[in-house]
Parts: sequence; C-alpha cells; structure tokens
Amino acid sequence: MTQPLHTVRQLGYLVGDLDEALKYWTEVLKVGPFFRMEHIELENQVYRGNPGNVELVIALGNSGSVQIELIQQMNDVPSVYKEFIDAGRSGLHHFGLMPVDYHSTRQQYIDLGHETAFECTIAGAPLVYFDTLDALGHYTELWDNNDFYKDLFMEIENAAIDWDGKNPVRTLEG
Repeated sequence: MTQPLHTVRQLGYLVGDLDEALKYWTEVLKVGPFFRMEHIELENQVYRGNPGNVELVIALGNSGSVQIELIQQMNDVPSVYKEFIDAGRSGLHHFGLMPVDYHSTRQQYIDLGHETAFECTIAGAPLVYFDTLDALGHYTELWDNNDFYKDLFMEIENAAIDWDGKNPVRTLEG
C-alpha cells in the first residue's frame, strides 16, 4: 500500500444490496475494480465480549490510494454491522487504519475509553473495530501490521492503477 502506516486507508460502507452498490460505485463513481469476497473466514469472532458468528460478503476496491469496502451482512445475528442498521444509521460505517504497532494502538483506544465492538482474525491476522460512534459518528477499524493485509491491499490498489473500466467486479476467495 502506498499510504504511510497509521493513516486512514479504508472507508467502509454497509450496504443492503452489494450488487446494486457495486454497480453504482463502478459505473457512476468510476471506482474499481472491486474484488468480491464471499464466505470470508472470520475466525475467533468476538462481538461486544461474546462469541460472534456474523457472515459477510464484501467487495474491496480503490479510489486512488484509499480503499473502499462495501459490506453486506448475510445472516441475522447480532453484530457491529446489524447494530449500525438497527440504530437507523446508514452511509459510512467505519474507517480503517494500519498502525505501526497494532497491539499498543489497540491498547491506546481502550485506554481512551472506546469499547471493543468486534474482533476477529483472518488468516491468523487480527483486526478490531472500536466503537467511536460518539467521537466520530462511525466505528474505527485497526488491522495488524501484517503481510497478509499488506499484500491483499497492495494487490487491490495496484489493480486500480490505470483501470480502464473493464471487468469491474472480480472474485477473490476469502
């Protein structure tokens, strides 16, 4: 990824229909290509201190060096996504940061009084959402400074460079 560590790298939007959202983002906003990921293995899920079991379909694409994440929850279980919708919120769900030191930054958010809303691992790499709704109006996501995330995000960013609008939605196994 071309952005320095600990900068806002991702804007995450919760959508009701991923296909409709992808059509708008690629055709109207000219953002893409997007990489659609179904059946994402969200391991070790913890939602507000309890075991979680959320199922998501997401699509990742870049607008310049900023990643756009479109998220659709596929099951009706309590989650950081469902609570957002149930509270009547829409639009920007979170922004994502990759700190230099994930563990110390995670602790900093806790020390500031932000509740851990959701945690999981993907391919063994941790991520966490903090409830920063009162401070920012949306959640804050942190990813571990890990090659898994860096390689994935760089692949998506590189695909957006000189994208000609063809093949706007691609499949990426999650």
